[in-house]
Amino acid sequence: MLGLLLVAIPYFSVNHLVAAVGHTLWDPELPLDRLIPVIPWMIIPYASLYILNPLPIFSHPRNERGRMELLLTLQAISTLTIMSCFFFIFFPAEIDMRDQLPSDIMESSGILGSTFRNVHLSDEPWNAWPSLHISQSLVLVLALTRWLKRDWRELWWSKPALAVLWIDWTLLAISILTTKQHYLWDLGTGLLMGLFWWWMLESGLHRLDSMTEDEISAEFTIDD
Repeated sequence: MLGLLLVAIPYFSVNHLVAAVGHTLWDPELPLDRLIPVIPWMIIPYASLYILNPLPIFSHPRNERGRMELLLTLQAISTLTIMSCFFFIFFPAEIDMRDQLPSDIMESSGILGSTFRNVHLSDEPWNAWPSLHISQSLVLVLALTRWLKRDWRELWWSKPALAVLWIDWTLLAISILTTKQHYLWDLGTGLLMGLFWWWMLESGLHRLDSMTEDEISAEFTIDD
């Protein structure tokens, strides 16, 4: 519920507000953006962000440390989204590259065409930079990596899961360009934003690392 209120609602509200205004402050498009080929199947890793977003809720360690780390991660994602909305509102840029998408894919009834249409229906070609697809997914993948390496490392599926996680993130990062959803500038600024927010999040995580389960419980549990 907090994720919906603090992440989804701000993002899509600002997206449709800026699209309705239709004002572009500047155009970050580079000649290279047009030269990057369209790869239709990359819309699948692009859409995988919507799986990554709720994944920490189900995969965090079931103890006080894991619960607090989950809340810190949600705090990071929420403040990251709200700060990015500041750029979307005051430095708007339209992503004007959907004309490069093949008409046969866009008009098809298959999974690729359907996914493209659903993405376009819900997400107007604004909210360009910094790319939340990059910054949000990077923070989420780093948090999931932390748990896989520390808490789930003894389980047989931890290493395959870690490999799948980073392969998916790499494809996701490329997909924002090959689906014509973002510019190279958006990718670079999204990476910087994600790394900066992870750096801030780590200070809280390191503090938890220095505490025992009992200390975490005593400090953060509210008695009835």
